[in-house]
Amino acid sequence: MPRWKRGELTIEQLISMGHLSTLTKSVSDGSTVLGQAKLRLKVAESALEIDPDGAYTNAYDAARLAATALLTQQGLRPTVAGGHRVVEEALLAQFGDGFARFSVLRRRRHELDYPTATYSQASGSEAAEAVSTARLFVDTAETLLPELGFFRDDGAQG
Repeated sequence: MPRWKRGELTIEQLISMGHLSTLTKSVSDGSTVLGQAKLRLKVAESALEIDPDGAYTNAYDAARLAATALLTQQGLRPTVAGGHRVVEEALLAQFGDGFARFSVLRRRRHELDYPTATYSQASGSEAAEAVSTARLFVDTAETLLPELGFFRDDGAQG
């Protein structure tokens, strides 16, 4: 499978900045990470009625893991320096505005996990929308995964 061309320059910059690192081909199986995303999505769906905050944060985790599965399939992984934000940046650079809601999920999940004086719980409808978005991300990642080749096929390690 050939290297995914869209967003190449951004990915190369993220690697050079230390926000993404490269993996060997032997550990570049995004399907394992996608399996984790599917499990998180099930947890989010089951929490909708009893814990909207938990549903929301698990929906975000499912979306993040789906995005990370796409990176993993390409032999890429976020570093501590890049964190969750680099997942968003790589996702948008490579796959476009269809993943724009990731930013909303990421910021709101941060508010829920790190409450301040202005903290507000997630509403049931907000959590349901997050679960729906995560489901779309998981389904899209499942479709894209087989189309993705190794980003650096030159044996380079970041």
